[in-house]
Parts: sequence; structure tokens; C-alpha cells
Amino acid sequence: MAYTERVRSAWEAIFLLVVLKIPLVYLGFVVWWAIRAEPAPPGSGGDEVGVLAPLTPCGWDEWKLRRPSQRVPRPFRPVGPHARRLAARAET
Repeated sequence: MAYTERVRSAWEAIFLLVVLKIPLVYLGFVVWWAIRAEPAPPGSGGDEVGVLAPLTPCGWDEWKLRRPSQRVPRPFRPVGPHARRLAARAET
């Protein structure tokens, strides 16, 4: 094993053992800081922040508001062999 190969593997080991630990140290610091932080009392902030409401309804919930009379009835369509047997039994 040549000297250069040993040096290269040493730098790889340093990189893995030291440089890749930096994100773990940062994560530990953030968790430690979050645990130590005390919540601010309510109303201590400057301006009150309200809940934003959309100016116009988006229409996502229109299907909930439809009356049953507006829905189109779907015909019974058997899918599998069990459903076909049930449909045949219902017809007789």
C-alpha cells in the first residue's frame, strides 16, 4: 500500500468522521434551543394577526351543498362474478 493511498483514505475518514457530523451538531443545537425557549405570553406581540378568509368561494365544497334531487342516479352495474350473481338473483 503506497503512502498516497493511505493519505487519501485518511482524508476520507476525516471527512466522514468530522464534516458529516456538522448537521448533527446543528440539529442538536436547534433542539436544545427549542426546549429551552419559553413561549411568549398571549397578546405580547405588536399587531393582532387575524385569520385570512378567501374573498370568493373556491367551489371545492359545492358537491356537499348539492341536493339529492340534483344528483344523477347511476344504474346498477355488476363488476365481478359475485355482483353478477346478486344482480341475477335480484331480477328473479
